[in-house]
Amino acid sequence: MAGTVVDILRELIAIPSVNPRLASANDPSTGEQRLTAWLLDFFKRAGWRAATQPVHPGRANVVALLPGGRGDTLLWESHQDTVSAEGMSIDPFAATVRDGCVHGRGACDVKGSMAAMLTALTRAAADPAQGRPNILFACSINEECGFTGARALADVWRTDGTTSGRPAVAVEAVGADGLSLEELRSLRPTAAIVAEPTDLNVVVAHRGVVRWQCTVHGRAAHSSRPEEGANVIYAMARVVRAIESFHCVELASRPADPLCGPPTACVTTIHGGTGANTVPDRAVIDVDRRLAPDEQPQAAYDELVAYLATHADIGDCRLAHEAPWMQSDGLASGANRAWAEQLAALARSTGVNAQLAGVPYGTNAASIAVAGIPTVVFGPGSIAQAHTADEWIAVDQLDRAVEVLYRLACGGTKA
Repeated sequence: MAGTVVDILRELIAIPSVNPRLASANDPSTGEQRLTAWLLDFFKRAGWRAATQPVHPGRANVVALLPGGRGDTLLWESHQDTVSAEGMSIDPFAATVRDGCVHGRGACDVKGSMAAMLTALTRAAADPAQGRPNILFACSINEECGFTGARALADVWRTDGTTSGRPAVAVEAVGADGLSLEELRSLRPTAAIVAEPTDLNVVVAHRGVVRWQCTVHGRAAHSSRPEEGANVIYAMARVVRAIESFHCVELASRPADPLCGPPTACVTTIHGGTGANTVPDRAVIDVDRRLAPDEQPQAAYDELVAYLATHADIGDCRLAHEAPWMQSDGLASGANRAWAEQLAALARSTGVNAQLAGVPYGTNAASIAVAGIPTVVFGPGSIAQAHTADEWIAVDQLDRAVEVLYRLACGGTKA
């Protein structure tokens, strides 16, 4: 039924799945809906039972089951959404193969991993089920802007009495024999792999993140009489400088995590002013605060808000902070260590020089780990190519990933 991993990847890239929050006016399609439909069709043709999990209006996680005979269950997770294709130097959805690489938006982050997982599962499905684990293959939405898909997925298996904030866990079986919520709960994973471009290393720790918008409010005036206004751009410049100082002085003085590096703070967007002849009365920035694996998002937010209140002199203007629109814990190494060692050993048995590692970015792994599931991050490609103007992934990395995942699906290691 399926083609090669490159064939599958090219099909995936050709389906725009730009996260709606990141979409520009030039993106041809926003949201994951078309990719969700493609995945459900793939599962149907493969004969895999499946379910959808609505998360946001018109946006749903999908889960499929490849049953095994060993008794335990592994969760493989890959996100459906990508960042915008705005400003790319190549055709973002042509999926061109050139010089041993596949090019296009999502090639590296993270449709290459998705293709490798689909290819490995298709190969494993042709082998006897005896001796292999159940594999739940989940494709979540909204990883790039909030991890809400992974959080909803983790709610299926949380046993601590809490949820991600959604009113209820809802799962819809696909077809008469689709997966029910009760069956998914009975298939609680013993371990999980979250797909991201890790150069085929096994990531055991990563930083968390909290993001929010700050707005400076001032007073407009004609630019010929600036003394009658309160110029928010001057005030916001002081806020930005204070955040830079917080990053370079306060955070830099703290011990760096041995795997993930130091915490950071960064201003990522700035907007202000309405015209060249008007003293501006409103300016907005986005703040990105990356957390050590053991930091809490709310505490990090509160700390920087308090710092700016005493270190940013904004004169007659007023500084307001919105509630965070993204916050996620980091992934701490510990509970996942034994699982990571087993996966790395399996990868090395295929010739992949897999090492245990930490990374500075965030992933869905932290959201899944809160359900008490040992979770690691693993996949082909390098984060250096993610979100870039000419995003690409090496075919050799794809082939190696397929081999590792195929052996895992066939029972090459027991978590």
